[in-house]
Amino acid sequence: MKKTITLLVLFLLLLDSSSAFAAPKLNTFERPARGTAYTLGEWATDGWSAPWDLGMSTRTWIDGYNFNHSGGQSLRVFYPAGQIDPDNSGAQAPFVLTPGQEYYLSYWVRFSSDFSWGTTEFAGKLGLGLAGGAACSGGQTCTGYNGFSSRMIWRSGGQAAIYYYHMGNNGQYGDYAVLKNSNGTDIYYPKGTWVNIVQRLKVNTVTSGAANPDGEIQIWYNGVSAATITGLRFVRNADLVDKAYFSSFFGGATSSFAPANDSYIWYDDLKVSTNRADICELSSGGCFTRTFQAEDYTAMHGVMTEPTPDAGGGLNVGGIDAQDWIAFGNVTIPKTGTYLVEYRVASPNTGGKLSLDINEGATVLGQVDIPNTGSWSSYRTVSHQVQITAGTYQFGLYAPVGGYDINWWKITQLY
Repeated sequence: MKKTITLLVLFLLLLDSSSAFAAPKLNTFERPARGTAYTLGEWATDGWSAPWDLGMSTRTWIDGYNFNHSGGQSLRVFYPAGQIDPDNSGAQAPFVLTPGQEYYLSYWVRFSSDFSWGTTEFAGKLGLGLAGGAACSGGQTCTGYNGFSSRMIWRSGGQAAIYYYHMGNNGQYGDYAVLKNSNGTDIYYPKGTWVNIVQRLKVNTVTSGAANPDGEIQIWYNGVSAATITGLRFVRNADLVDKAYFSSFFGGATSSFAPANDSYIWYDDLKVSTNRADICELSSGGCFTRTFQAEDYTAMHGVMTEPTPDAGGGLNVGGIDAQDWIAFGNVTIPKTGTYLVEYRVASPNTGGKLSLDINEGATVLGQVDIPNTGSWSSYRTVSHQVQITAGTYQFGLYAPVGGYDINWWKITQLY
Protein backbone atom coordinates (compact mmCIF):
# COMPACT_ATOMS: atom_id res chain seq x y z
CA MET A 1 0.00 0.00 0.00
CA LYS A 2 2.81 2.42 0.92
CA LYS A 3 4.54 1.69 -2.40
CA THR A 4 1.29 2.39 -4.30
CA ILE A 5 0.87 5.76 -2.57
CA THR A 6 4.49 6.67 -3.29
CA LEU A 7 4.08 5.85 -6.97
CA LEU A 8 0.86 7.88 -7.12
CA VAL A 9 2.56 10.90 -5.56
CA LEU A 10 5.46 10.56 -8.00
CA PHE A 11 3.02 10.37 -10.92
CA LEU A 12 1.20 13.50 -9.77
CA LEU A 13 4.49 15.37 -9.40
CA LEU A 14 5.55 14.38 -12.89
CA LEU A 15 2.15 15.37 -14.26
CA ASP A 16 2.40 18.74 -12.54
CA SER A 17 5.92 19.36 -13.86
CA SER A 18 4.89 18.57 -17.41
CA SER A 19 2.14 21.20 -17.27
CA ALA A 20 4.17 23.79 -15.36
CA PHE A 21 5.28 25.68 -18.46
CA ALA A 22 3.41 28.91 -19.14
CA ALA A 23 1.77 29.08 -22.55
CA PRO A 24 4.17 30.69 -25.03
CA LYS A 25 3.47 34.21 -26.26
CA LEU A 26 3.90 34.86 -29.96
CA ASN A 27 3.70 37.83 -32.33
CA THR A 28 4.29 37.65 -36.08
CA PHE A 29 2.86 41.15 -36.72
CA GLU A 30 0.49 39.87 -39.42
CA ARG A 31 -2.15 42.33 -38.23
CA PRO A 32 -3.38 45.08 -38.22
CA ALA A 33 -3.41 46.34 -41.81
CA ARG A 34 -0.06 47.29 -43.28
CA GLY A 35 0.83 50.97 -43.13
CA THR A 36 -0.69 51.55 -39.69
CA ALA A 37 0.88 52.25 -36.30
CA TYR A 38 1.15 49.31 -33.93
CA THR A 39 -0.28 51.02 -30.88
CA LEU A 40 -0.45 49.64 -27.37
CA GLY A 41 -4.09 48.80 -28.08
CA GLU A 42 -3.09 46.73 -31.11
CA TRP A 43 -0.46 44.92 -29.05
CA ALA A 44 -3.22 44.12 -26.54
CA THR A 45 -5.46 42.75 -29.29
CA ASP A 46 -2.67 40.29 -30.06
CA GLY A 47 -2.35 39.24 -26.41
CA TRP A 48 0.46 41.56 -25.27
CA SER A 49 -0.52 43.98 -22.50
CA ALA A 50 1.54 46.74 -20.89
CA PRO A 51 0.60 49.47 -18.40
CA TRP A 52 2.30 52.22 -20.44
CA ASP A 53 4.36 52.87 -23.55
CA LEU A 54 6.54 55.44 -25.25
CA GLY A 55 6.59 55.81 -29.02
CA MET A 56 4.30 52.96 -30.04
CA SER A 57 1.70 55.33 -31.52
CA THR A 58 4.19 57.67 -33.20
CA ARG A 59 7.30 55.68 -34.15
CA THR A 60 6.06 52.19 -35.09
CA TRP A 61 4.64 51.01 -38.39
CA ILE A 62 3.30 47.71 -39.67
CA ASP A 63 5.40 47.12 -42.78
CA GLY A 64 3.78 45.00 -45.45
CA TYR A 65 5.68 46.66 -48.29
CA ASN A 66 9.40 46.17 -47.71
CA PHE A 67 10.84 43.55 -45.35
CA ASN A 68 9.59 40.62 -43.29
CA HIS A 69 11.18 37.53 -41.88
CA SER A 70 8.06 35.43 -42.32
CA GLY A 71 4.51 36.08 -43.43
CA GLY A 72 3.71 39.29 -45.23
CA GLN A 73 4.33 41.88 -42.51
CA SER A 74 6.76 42.95 -39.79
CA LEU A 75 7.11 45.73 -37.22
CA ARG A 76 9.27 48.71 -38.21
CA VAL A 77 10.51 51.07 -35.48
CA PHE A 78 11.75 54.59 -36.27
CA TYR A 79 14.82 56.25 -34.71
CA PRO A 80 14.87 59.93 -35.86
CA ALA A 81 18.17 61.64 -36.66
CA GLY A 82 19.49 63.73 -33.77
CA GLN A 83 17.18 62.19 -31.15
CA ILE A 84 17.98 60.11 -28.06
CA ASP A 85 16.10 58.49 -25.12
CA PRO A 86 12.78 56.61 -25.28
CA ASP A 87 10.73 59.82 -25.21
CA ASN A 88 12.07 60.78 -28.63
CA SER A 89 13.67 57.67 -30.13
CA GLY A 90 12.42 54.15 -30.84
CA ALA A 91 9.78 52.64 -28.56
CA GLN A 92 9.35 51.26 -25.06
CA ALA A 93 6.74 49.17 -23.23
CA PRO A 94 6.97 46.60 -20.38
CA PHE A 95 4.80 43.72 -21.62
CA VAL A 96 3.37 41.60 -18.82
CA LEU A 97 4.42 37.96 -18.43
CA THR A 98 3.18 35.31 -16.03
CA PRO A 99 5.88 35.44 -13.32
CA GLY A 100 8.46 32.69 -13.82
CA GLN A 101 11.89 31.68 -12.53
CA GLU A 102 13.25 31.23 -16.04
CA TYR A 103 12.22 32.58 -19.45
CA TYR A 104 13.37 32.37 -23.05
CA LEU A 105 12.87 35.35 -25.40
CA SER A 106 13.43 35.14 -29.16
CA TYR A 107 13.00 37.60 -32.00
CA TRP A 108 14.32 38.35 -35.48
CA VAL A 109 15.81 41.77 -36.18
CA ARG A 110 16.95 43.69 -39.27
CA PHE A 111 18.81 47.02 -39.26
CA SER A 112 18.21 49.43 -42.16
CA SER A 113 20.99 49.39 -44.76
CA ASP A 114 22.05 52.94 -43.79
CA PHE A 115 21.58 52.51 -40.04
CA SER A 116 23.66 54.99 -38.00
CA TRP A 117 25.28 53.62 -34.85
CA GLY A 118 25.59 57.16 -33.40
CA THR A 119 27.28 60.51 -33.97
CA THR A 120 30.51 60.75 -31.94
CA GLU A 121 29.50 58.28 -29.21
CA PHE A 122 27.88 54.96 -29.91
CA ALA A 123 25.34 52.99 -27.86
CA GLY A 124 21.69 52.06 -28.03
CA LYS A 125 19.15 49.53 -26.79
CA LEU A 126 17.90 46.89 -29.19
CA GLY A 127 14.48 45.25 -29.24
CA LEU A 128 13.25 43.35 -26.22
CA GLY A 129 14.77 42.12 -23.00
CA LEU A 130 13.66 40.36 -19.83
CA ALA A 131 13.00 42.09 -16.53
CA GLY A 132 11.29 41.62 -13.19
CA GLY A 133 9.91 43.60 -10.27
CA ALA A 134 10.67 47.31 -10.56
CA ALA A 135 13.08 46.54 -13.46
CA CYS A 136 16.18 48.20 -11.96
CA SER A 137 17.89 50.27 -14.70
CA GLY A 138 18.82 53.84 -15.65
CA GLY A 139 21.76 54.19 -13.27
CA GLN A 140 19.87 52.87 -10.25
CA THR A 141 21.56 50.78 -7.58
CA CYS A 142 20.02 47.30 -7.68
CA THR A 143 19.27 46.38 -4.07
CA GLY A 144 17.59 43.03 -4.59
CA TYR A 145 14.25 44.69 -3.81
CA ASN A 146 13.86 46.95 -6.86
CA GLY A 147 14.01 44.32 -9.58
CA PHE A 148 16.41 43.66 -12.46
CA SER A 149 16.67 44.03 -16.23
CA SER A 150 18.59 42.46 -19.10
CA ARG A 151 18.52 44.02 -22.58
CA MET A 152 20.42 43.79 -25.84
CA ILE A 153 22.52 46.78 -26.93
CA TRP A 154 24.74 47.91 -29.78
CA ARG A 155 28.06 49.65 -29.29
CA SER A 156 30.55 51.29 -31.67
CA GLY A 157 30.34 49.90 -35.20
CA GLY A 158 27.36 47.73 -34.25
CA GLN A 159 29.23 45.59 -31.72
CA ALA A 160 26.62 43.32 -30.13
CA ALA A 161 26.32 43.01 -26.35
CA ILE A 162 23.99 42.10 -23.50
CA TYR A 163 23.45 44.89 -20.93
CA TYR A 164 22.15 43.84 -17.52
CA TYR A 165 21.37 45.29 -14.10
CA HIS A 166 21.93 43.06 -11.07
CA MET A 167 23.04 43.38 -7.46
CA GLY A 168 26.72 43.23 -8.37
CA ASN A 169 27.00 46.05 -10.94
CA ASN A 170 30.62 47.16 -11.23
CA GLY A 171 29.69 50.84 -11.50
CA GLN A 172 26.68 53.14 -11.43
CA TYR A 173 25.29 51.69 -14.63
CA GLY A 174 24.63 48.13 -15.72
CA ASP A 175 27.29 45.64 -16.74
CA TYR A 176 27.64 44.37 -20.29
CA ALA A 177 29.13 41.38 -22.05
CA VAL A 178 30.10 41.47 -25.74
CA LEU A 179 28.66 38.62 -27.80
CA LYS A 180 31.29 36.27 -29.21
CA ASN A 181 31.44 34.00 -32.24
CA SER A 182 32.48 30.38 -31.71
CA ASN A 183 36.06 31.35 -32.65
CA GLY A 184 36.17 34.02 -29.92
CA THR A 185 35.82 37.09 -32.15
CA ASP A 186 33.31 39.82 -31.38
CA ILE A 187 29.90 39.73 -33.04
CA TYR A 188 28.81 42.82 -34.97
CA TYR A 189 25.22 43.31 -36.09
CA PRO A 190 24.96 43.41 -39.89
CA LYS A 191 22.92 45.98 -41.77
CA GLY A 192 20.22 44.89 -44.19
CA THR A 193 20.12 41.24 -42.99
CA TRP A 194 17.75 39.39 -40.66
CA VAL A 195 19.41 37.85 -37.57
CA ASN A 196 17.93 35.95 -34.64
CA ILE A 197 18.55 36.73 -30.98
CA VAL A 198 17.50 34.47 -28.11
CA GLN A 199 17.92 35.41 -24.47
CA ARG A 200 17.49 33.13 -21.47
CA LEU A 201 17.32 34.56 -17.96
CA LYS A 202 17.11 32.49 -14.77
CA VAL A 203 16.46 34.33 -11.51
CA ASN A 204 18.63 33.40 -8.54
CA THR A 205 17.26 31.50 -5.58
CA VAL A 206 16.81 33.19 -2.18
CA THR A 207 17.54 31.70 1.23
CA SER A 208 16.28 33.52 4.34
CA GLY A 209 16.35 36.86 2.52
CA ALA A 210 19.85 36.32 1.10
CA ALA A 211 20.40 36.23 -2.67
CA ASN A 212 22.23 33.10 -3.76
CA PRO A 213 24.71 33.67 -6.65
CA ASP A 214 23.03 31.22 -9.01
CA GLY A 215 21.25 33.54 -11.44
CA GLU A 216 22.11 33.15 -15.12
CA ILE A 217 21.86 34.91 -18.49
CA GLN A 218 22.55 33.20 -21.79
CA ILE A 219 22.41 34.63 -25.32
CA TRP A 220 22.23 32.79 -28.64
CA TYR A 221 22.96 34.57 -31.92
CA ASN A 222 21.54 32.81 -34.99
CA GLY A 223 21.11 29.67 -32.92
CA VAL A 224 24.70 29.57 -31.57
CA SER A 225 25.60 30.35 -27.95
CA ALA A 226 27.23 33.79 -27.87
CA ALA A 227 27.33 34.72 -24.15
CA THR A 228 26.87 32.89 -20.86
CA ILE A 229 26.92 34.80 -17.57
CA THR A 230 26.63 32.88 -14.30
CA GLY A 231 26.92 33.61 -10.58
CA LEU A 232 24.40 36.48 -10.76
CA ARG A 233 22.32 37.88 -7.91
CA PHE A 234 19.17 39.63 -9.10
CA VAL A 235 16.79 39.53 -6.10
CA ARG A 236 16.57 38.91 -2.41
CA ASN A 237 12.77 38.92 -2.41
CA ALA A 238 10.14 36.98 -4.38
CA ASP A 239 10.50 38.91 -7.67
CA LEU A 240 10.59 36.74 -10.81
CA VAL A 241 10.77 37.42 -14.54
CA ASP A 242 7.47 39.17 -15.23
CA LYS A 243 8.18 41.47 -18.19
CA ALA A 244 9.15 41.13 -21.83
CA TYR A 245 10.60 44.63 -21.89
CA PHE A 246 10.45 46.33 -25.30
CA SER A 247 13.16 48.94 -24.75
CA SER A 248 14.84 50.21 -27.90
CA PHE A 249 16.27 53.71 -28.35
CA PHE A 250 19.50 55.66 -28.93
CA GLY A 251 21.53 56.72 -25.86
CA GLY A 252 23.50 57.45 -23.85
CA ALA A 253 22.73 60.62 -21.99
CA THR A 254 23.72 63.25 -24.56
CA SER A 255 22.93 64.03 -28.21
CA SER A 256 26.39 62.76 -29.15
CA PHE A 257 24.78 59.28 -29.06
CA ALA A 258 22.04 60.26 -31.55
CA PRO A 259 21.91 58.76 -35.05
CA ALA A 260 23.44 60.92 -37.76
CA ASN A 261 20.53 60.07 -40.09
CA ASP A 262 17.01 58.67 -39.78
CA SER A 263 17.37 54.98 -38.97
CA TYR A 264 15.01 52.01 -38.78
CA ILE A 265 14.92 48.55 -37.25
CA TRP A 266 12.49 45.81 -38.27
CA TYR A 267 11.30 43.13 -35.82
CA ASP A 268 9.49 39.87 -36.55
CA ASP A 269 8.55 36.47 -35.09
CA LEU A 270 8.66 37.46 -31.42
CA LYS A 271 8.36 34.55 -28.96
CA VAL A 272 8.50 34.32 -25.16
CA SER A 273 8.26 31.03 -23.25
CA THR A 274 9.35 29.27 -20.09
CA ASN A 275 10.00 26.17 -22.19
CA ARG A 276 13.11 25.98 -24.37
CA ALA A 277 11.34 23.48 -26.63
CA ASP A 278 9.02 26.29 -27.78
CA ILE A 279 11.99 28.20 -29.25
CA CYS A 280 12.55 26.25 -32.45
CA GLU A 281 15.36 28.63 -33.42
CA LEU A 282 17.44 26.71 -30.85
CA SER A 283 16.60 23.32 -32.35
CA SER A 284 19.11 21.46 -34.46
CA GLY A 285 18.54 22.81 -37.95
CA GLY A 286 16.36 25.66 -36.69
CA CYS A 287 12.64 26.00 -37.32
CA PHE A 288 11.17 23.56 -39.84
CA THR A 289 10.10 25.30 -43.05
CA ARG A 290 9.12 24.12 -46.50
CA THR A 291 8.08 26.07 -49.60
CA PHE A 292 5.87 24.59 -52.33
CA GLN A 293 5.59 26.00 -55.84
CA ALA A 294 1.87 26.04 -56.57
CA GLU A 295 2.33 24.36 -59.98
CA ASP A 296 3.99 21.35 -58.28
CA TYR A 297 0.66 19.97 -57.07
CA THR A 298 0.12 16.19 -57.12
CA ALA A 299 -3.60 16.50 -57.88
CA MET A 300 -5.98 19.32 -58.84
CA HIS A 301 -9.46 20.26 -59.90
CA GLY A 302 -10.40 23.10 -62.27
CA VAL A 303 -7.16 25.10 -62.38
CA MET A 304 -4.47 25.91 -64.95
CA THR A 305 -0.83 26.96 -64.88
CA GLU A 306 0.66 30.01 -66.59
CA PRO A 307 3.86 32.11 -66.53
CA THR A 308 3.96 34.36 -63.49
CA PRO A 309 5.05 38.01 -63.39
CA ASP A 310 5.98 37.59 -59.71
CA ALA A 311 9.58 37.84 -58.50
CA GLY A 312 11.52 34.72 -59.43
CA GLY A 313 9.42 33.94 -62.47
CA GLY A 314 8.30 30.41 -63.26
CA LEU A 315 4.63 29.41 -63.22
CA ASN A 316 1.64 30.21 -61.07
CA VAL A 317 -1.69 28.45 -60.67
CA GLY A 318 -4.58 30.46 -62.08
CA GLY A 319 -8.14 30.02 -63.26
CA ILE A 320 -9.17 29.44 -59.65
CA ASP A 321 -12.95 29.49 -59.30
CA ALA A 322 -15.15 28.54 -56.36
CA GLN A 323 -14.70 24.87 -55.35
CA ASP A 324 -11.45 24.48 -57.30
CA TRP A 325 -8.49 22.97 -55.45
CA ILE A 326 -4.88 21.81 -55.64
CA ALA A 327 -3.36 19.08 -53.47
CA PHE A 328 0.19 18.20 -52.37
CA GLY A 329 0.84 14.63 -51.29
CA ASN A 330 3.37 13.02 -48.95
CA VAL A 331 4.15 16.15 -46.89
CA THR A 332 5.78 15.30 -43.56
CA ILE A 333 5.33 17.55 -40.52
CA PRO A 334 8.07 16.61 -38.02
CA LYS A 335 6.61 18.07 -34.83
CA THR A 336 3.17 18.79 -33.41
CA GLY A 337 2.82 22.52 -32.96
CA THR A 338 1.81 25.92 -34.28
CA TYR A 339 2.74 26.75 -37.87
CA LEU A 340 2.58 29.88 -40.00
CA VAL A 341 1.23 29.14 -43.47
CA GLU A 342 1.90 31.74 -46.18
CA TYR A 343 0.40 32.13 -49.64
CA ARG A 344 1.77 34.29 -52.45
CA VAL A 345 -1.32 35.57 -54.25
CA ALA A 346 -2.52 38.10 -56.83
CA SER A 347 -6.07 39.27 -57.54
CA PRO A 348 -7.96 42.27 -58.92
CA ASN A 349 -11.04 41.02 -57.04
CA THR A 350 -12.33 41.34 -53.50
CA GLY A 351 -13.80 38.60 -51.32
CA GLY A 352 -11.56 35.69 -52.29
CA LYS A 353 -11.05 32.93 -49.73
CA LEU A 354 -8.61 30.04 -49.42
CA SER A 355 -9.01 27.06 -47.11
CA LEU A 356 -6.19 24.71 -46.03
CA ASP A 357 -7.03 21.10 -45.22
CA ILE A 358 -5.51 17.66 -44.79
CA ASN A 359 -6.79 14.15 -45.44
CA GLU A 360 -8.73 15.08 -48.59
CA GLY A 361 -10.71 17.79 -46.87
CA ALA A 362 -11.64 15.74 -43.82
CA THR A 363 -9.74 18.11 -41.51
CA VAL A 364 -9.87 21.83 -42.18
CA LEU A 365 -6.86 23.58 -40.62
CA GLY A 366 -7.92 27.16 -41.32
CA GLN A 367 -9.05 29.75 -43.83
CA VAL A 368 -7.53 33.03 -45.02
CA ASP A 369 -9.05 35.97 -46.90
CA ILE A 370 -7.48 36.89 -50.23
CA PRO A 371 -7.21 40.68 -50.65
CA ASN A 372 -7.52 42.74 -53.79
CA THR A 373 -3.84 43.20 -54.65
CA GLY A 374 -4.57 45.65 -57.48
CA SER A 375 -4.05 43.42 -60.50
CA TRP A 376 -3.16 39.92 -61.68
CA SER A 377 0.50 41.03 -61.86
CA SER A 378 0.68 42.54 -58.35
CA TYR A 379 1.46 39.91 -55.72
CA ARG A 380 1.17 39.95 -51.92
CA THR A 381 1.90 37.41 -49.21
CA VAL A 382 -0.98 36.56 -46.86
CA SER A 383 -0.80 34.12 -43.96
CA HIS A 384 -2.51 32.47 -41.02
CA GLN A 385 -1.52 30.34 -38.05
CA VAL A 386 -2.68 26.74 -37.84
CA GLN A 387 -2.21 23.79 -35.49
CA ILE A 388 -0.78 20.65 -37.09
CA THR A 389 -0.12 17.26 -35.52
CA ALA A 390 3.13 15.54 -36.50
CA GLY A 391 2.66 13.13 -39.39
CA THR A 392 2.63 12.72 -43.16
CA TYR A 393 -0.32 14.19 -45.02
CA GLN A 394 -1.85 15.28 -48.27
CA PHE A 395 -2.43 19.02 -47.96
CA GLY A 396 -5.24 20.63 -49.94
CA LEU A 397 -5.67 24.28 -50.93
CA TYR A 398 -9.38 24.74 -51.58
CA ALA A 399 -11.20 27.84 -52.88
CA PRO A 400 -14.57 28.48 -51.14
CA VAL A 401 -14.50 31.73 -53.14
CA GLY A 402 -12.17 32.03 -56.14
CA GLY A 403 -10.87 34.84 -58.31
CA TYR A 404 -7.11 34.80 -57.53
CA ASP A 405 -3.78 33.30 -58.61
CA ILE A 406 -1.23 31.48 -56.40
CA ASN A 407 2.50 31.48 -57.09
CA TRP A 408 3.69 29.53 -54.02
CA TRP A 409 2.78 28.59 -50.48
CA LYS A 410 4.95 27.88 -47.43
CA ILE A 411 4.77 26.17 -44.01
CA THR A 412 7.01 27.41 -41.17
CA GLN A 413 7.12 26.10 -37.60
CA LEU A 414 6.54 28.80 -34.98
CA TYR A 415 6.69 26.57 -31.89
